[in-house]
Amino acid sequence: MASSTSKSNYDPPKWFWDSRKKGPSAAGTILFVALRAIDLPFQYWLLSSGAGSRWLNTIGLSSPTASAPLPTTGVLGQLSSATGLSPYHALIMVLATGSAAKQIYWKLEICDTVMPPGFSVGVAAYNTILNSLNTLFSLSSLSQDPSALPSKPLSLSFVPPTLAVGIPLYAVGLFWEWYSEIQRKAFKIDPKNKGKPYSDGLFGLARNVNYGGYTLWRTGYSLISAGWAWGAVQGAFLAGDFTQRGIPSLDAYCEKRWDEVRRKVPYKLIPYIY
Repeated sequence: MASSTSKSNYDPPKWFWDSRKKGPSAAGTILFVALRAIDLPFQYWLLSSGAGSRWLNTIGLSSPTASAPLPTTGVLGQLSSATGLSPYHALIMVLATGSAAKQIYWKLEICDTVMPPGFSVGVAAYNTILNSLNTLFSLSSLSQDPSALPSKPLSLSFVPPTLAVGIPLYAVGLFWEWYSEIQRKAFKIDPKNKGKPYSDGLFGLARNVNYGGYTLWRTGYSLISAGWAWGAVQGAFLAGDFTQRGIPSLDAYCEKRWDEVRRKVPYKLIPYIY
């Protein structure tokens, strides 16, 4: 096993080192893909069955006094008709679907490391918990459902600021995370790059730019679901987790190979910020 501590003396846990091993992991892959896929009917059940609202009532969070509309036309209007959800909650389902689709694609097409069953369950459960909190908050008095708005086509003029900010954050962050990993994968599968760290493309802007993308889309998702405070909590939690655990763990793993990368790419998470 590689040296377990970095220059900052951070010592990653054993499961982290196990997760860096290259190779197939059929059981872990099947579990991860299945659990991320199952998340979608679970989120739909929370939204459509009344169970989510009942759970909220037990902890003293009331439902919004009115439900109503983003657009009743266009894609969200069609999804609303197909799912029986309000257009706003159809949007919440779209966000959950995007998160699952991106992560399933990552596991099937990008990830080349072993993913033991226990680790797969943990990562999938973590994402389902975050999605479920957003779903439940979207049903609560914290919801950003624009109930006071007239039924007009979706535009920046007719949605709350949290949606006007959250939707671009989600879209940009999801693309940012996905495309950075696509670029790195293309570099790594070239035999002449074996053992070399990647520091070009989006990874030329920040050494862990994919983590930055994840932080952005999760923050946008939370803004859309429950407003500024929950978005700030989610963004701060993820940024703190990555800067205090995720990035130091990768620094320990890549210590020697990353000396040159650190000189070339000074930013760790978000380009020009951190």
